[in-house]
Amino acid sequence: MEIIKPKNISKFIMILPIIGIFVTIILITTVTTYTIKHNFQKEKQQITKEFMHNLKITTKKRVELAYNIIDALYKNNQNDKDSYKKTIIILRKVLDKLRWDKKGYIFVFDYKGNTIYHINKKFLNQNRWNIKRNGVAIVKLIITSALAHPNGTYVKYLAYNPDGKPLEKISFVKVYKPLKIVIGNGVYLDYLDKKLLKKQKAKEQLLHELIQKIIIISIIILITMSIIMLYFSYKLKNLFKQYDTAINKEKQNLFQKANFDTLTGLHNRAHFLFELKEHINIARRENKQLFILFLDLDHFKEINDSLGHQYGDKVLKVVAKRLKQVLRNTDIIARFGGDEFAILLTHTHSDDVPYITNKILKKLKEPLLLKNNNYYISASIGISTFPQDSEKSLTLIKYADIAMYKSKAAGKDRFTFYNPEMLKEADKKLSIKNELFEAMKSQQFKLFFQPQIDSKNKLFGMETLIRWEHPTKGLLPPIEFIPHAIELGIIDSIDLWVIKQSIIQHKKWQKQGYNPGVISCNITMYQIEKNNFYKDLQKIINDLNFNPKFLNLEITEESLMKKTKKTIEVLNKITQLGVNINIDDFGTGYSSLSYLKKLPVKKLKIDRNFIKDIPHDKDDIILTKTIINLAKNLNLEIIAEGIETEIQKEFIFSNGADYIQGFYFSPPIDASEFEEKFLKDINGSK
Repeated sequence: MEIIKPKNISKFIMILPIIGIFVTIILITTVTTYTIKHNFQKEKQQITKEFMHNLKITTKKRVELAYNIIDALYKNNQNDKDSYKKTIIILRKVLDKLRWDKKGYIFVFDYKGNTIYHINKKFLNQNRWNIKRNGVAIVKLIITSALAHPNGTYVKYLAYNPDGKPLEKISFVKVYKPLKIVIGNGVYLDYLDKKLLKKQKAKEQLLHELIQKIIIISIIILITMSIIMLYFSYKLKNLFKQYDTAINKEKQNLFQKANFDTLTGLHNRAHFLFELKEHINIARRENKQLFILFLDLDHFKEINDSLGHQYGDKVLKVVAKRLKQVLRNTDIIARFGGDEFAILLTHTHSDDVPYITNKILKKLKEPLLLKNNNYYISASIGISTFPQDSEKSLTLIKYADIAMYKSKAAGKDRFTFYNPEMLKEADKKLSIKNELFEAMKSQQFKLFFQPQIDSKNKLFGMETLIRWEHPTKGLLPPIEFIPHAIELGIIDSIDLWVIKQSIIQHKKWQKQGYNPGVISCNITMYQIEKNNFYKDLQKIINDLNFNPKFLNLEITEESLMKKTKKTIEVLNKITQLGVNINIDDFGTGYSSLSYLKKLPVKKLKIDRNFIKDIPHDKDDIILTKTIINLAKNLNLEIIAEGIETEIQKEFIFSNGADYIQGFYFSPPIDASEFEEKFLKDINGSK
């Protein structure tokens, strides 16, 4: 695009107003012409509307008058044998005397199209059924329209005109049934056209006068504007030079915004992709390798949540600065979004990549001063290689991203090179996630129950466990799909489904006369964080008319340690419903005793990891005894899970535990097997 030079500004300032005036004249003239024509069209429509309205009233009155005359004649002669003939003769004489302005007259046809009466006598007694004008059988049209509307209707058609060529006409027609005739009266529309033509000539004269005035006024304005613009042209010429300088500066700013991250000063995603494609083309020609590092900060969300986003932004700036310090000027560093960074290593040997990556990890772990306290950050890094992994830029980034997640899963603060097995694993996860949605829709989940036994070998209750009846993979345990359900955000729906179906099964057993005891259902921290979980639970209990004292909700110790204030509030509301709260996997988390006392908990469940090596592991024996004593001191009941031997059972009960569950009694089994093994015995014993 050619830029206007400052020295040409004065010329443009003079020329443009002149062009503007001419354009204005054209626009005003066009608008004026359009306005007058538009107004004329509106007046035309109004005149036409009034004309047609008056016309219809007039023709209808005339037909009604003729109708009454014919009716009177018929009734006067109806006892005569030749009543029809006499009526027609008299009818013609009477109608000959009925004449109105605007060429209006009465016409009469019988149902077959024979002319009973017409102003033109040559048409009398003629059958005009098939008389056509412009391809339309007008008599047929009149008669069929009248028969379709016996009480009268309006018909528009091209009619006979005694003065010359046929003209458009509107007639009101009505059936007189005793004589089987159609009576009509119409008015020609040429009167309307004459009236409108007169109106149009007046508007054209007005338009001509207005255009003359517009041209005169426009010439005066043109001269005035030219003088004014001549004065301002010099001033604007200097201003344009200043704007030219400012525009160039703004162009530089726009380039900076389009290619660089405003917070860190690093390249942004778009520019990184551009650079990556360019370097791939060079590396392909020179037969060289490229390495893409995808970096994600560990626990960055916790800094944002605890300190605020302003400190999160400070962390991102420090990370950007440290990356620049470690890497070379030839390497491309970009902030990819959020706390994700991408790095392109150029002119690098494969043996040097681990060394460079370790330097990055080490540099990032240096202390960071925030709010007068030292904080430590780390990162997880995934690495992909051109051309070994792929020759496509987006695919290389995708593979580095997959490898980065592998680093996070392996414990964070490390790097991982991409390999094809990772893609298979990622595809498998994606497949399971997609299948989970289908499983929710088509009810592929199934409940299993594991008995909980008291010290007298009687059934105390059961833990409800979910299984997925996969259509091709068979029965899947929770570990295969629950983590994916959490990632997808549907774990809350699954938890509520388990609670509801457990209650339905419990009530079914009660109705059969069994005593299934209490049911224990696992819920996740995601339910506690949901504001409406309490209402959802209350609705299930009320809708199913279930006694809440038979329902225990189990939450892992680790989950309970998060967001403690809100956790206590929600759990207190749940216990007010009459539902009991148990701590699951106790001993694996980091509970504080002061916090534990505040929780509305009824039972502690000892994790199976403390039970499995009893009596061989002395540490597990000591820890298990300690947990039982702690629970007793806090007036809490104890359930031990993972009991597999008689020795473990005796050890647990002899040290004061209240209930046990494990493979010693039964693995998790479906409802029918549970009923057969544990409910049909009236005492509920094994």
